[in-house]
Amino acid sequence: MKKQQYSLMQVIQKISVFKGLDLEHIQRLLRAGTSKSYGIGERIYTIDEPSHEMLVLLKGKLVVTSAGGEELAAIWPGMITGEMGVFTNHPRSANITAVEASVAMGIGQKALVSVWASVPTVHICMLDNVVEILSERILFANSEKEVLKNRITKLEGEEEDDYKDIESDDDGEEASELDESSVEKAIKDGEDD
Repeated sequence: MKKQQYSLMQVIQKISVFKGLDLEHIQRLLRAGTSKSYGIGERIYTIDEPSHEMLVLLKGKLVVTSAGGEELAAIWPGMITGEMGVFTNHPRSANITAVEASVAMGIGQKALVSVWASVPTVHICMLDNVVEILSERILFANSEKEVLKNRITKLEGEEEDDYKDIESDDDGEEASELDESSVEKAIKDGEDD
């Protein structure tokens, strides 16, 4: 085994979806994968297209964007993308684009299923890892939701305070309904300017 291949296997072994796999299993996955290169600005995955492969980024940088073009995340070397669709058969949920010249290892769904069939422990280990990844994502999303909820509550409270300031006059007393003469006076003063 070449030193470069061994180093790559060690990197892949540290990626969350492959955590706990032996180097022998990682080597099988590498043999099932194909090397892919992407130029700057090249679209790799598009929302709603079928999810038939996942990528392990080895070099470069990718960005994840929403349908509206909002940047959601960055993918750096040693990170993976597309794995959830491969496991769930759901279409792509985001766009993935290379923002630097990038090199990745693509592992197709059929090749992955073939490895799983020949080594069931790899399948079990990877599914356990996916459950852990999804659990972490749900916890993070719930945490973010709580932060946003608190911000909204705070802003609503500030908005109510602003309305109270508008409703009270300079002395801090509640403003009474406007009478016709004060309205007419304000209009006349505005016309004189």
